[in-house]
Amino acid sequence: MVAAAILAGGIGTRMGSHTPKQYLELNKEPILIHSVRAFLTHDRVDRICVVVPQIFCDETRKLLQDAFGADCGIDVIAGGENRSLSLLNAAGFFSRTCPPDTVFITHDAVRPFITKRIIDENIDFCILHGAVGTVIPAVDTILMSEDGQFISHVPPRKNAFHAQTPQTFLLGKMTQLLESATAAQHAAFTDGCSVFLQAGLPVYMVQGESYNIKITYPDDLSRGEEILKKFFN
Repeated sequence: MVAAAILAGGIGTRMGSHTPKQYLELNKEPILIHSVRAFLTHDRVDRICVVVPQIFCDETRKLLQDAFGADCGIDVIAGGENRSLSLLNAAGFFSRTCPPDTVFITHDAVRPFITKRIIDENIDFCILHGAVGTVIPAVDTILMSEDGQFISHVPPRKNAFHAQTPQTFLLGKMTQLLESATAAQHAAFTDGCSVFLQAGLPVYMVQGESYNIKITYPDDLSRGEEILKKFFN
């Protein structure tokens, strides 16, 4: 079984909008709808839930029903105070009805340019390795700073990658790790891969795409329109 959690917990601070960015329109449709459609139309995905702040649950259900029909089968659940706790809510939700060997895909709602190939490889390599992160090689040199003021380390560029989503894990193991994490660990986890890495478990890398961008800033919307025309027309 394959279950996908679309994480839509953002509130649009960096976008400078009163509307959370997942609800802003791209080609006359909310960004969230583009992201959900990629999984809804994928023939290997059995279950989908969308994770949103509690105050947006009803609005999101209506949005999904208007786009895909009242019987679309997409669940909407409330997220937590941070990304890790939202992951825990999604993993716990699926764990109630799905077996531990379920492939658990997690994806940013504001990455609407996900492809079938990336989803397929996340599924295939999760089955082989238990945990997968989608990445692209770093083109620019990455500079590290311990204090935010001075450069402390320059990692070799051949070892540096930009993280994307999906990130995919075996549901039972992810649920176990999240349930056993401390509050401090939940606050420190930045994504699903960090949960596995903190436990000393390997995470396999799947090749992403340069256009699999996260819509974060106002300029990303115009770039997104160009990506739609070029790659998804």
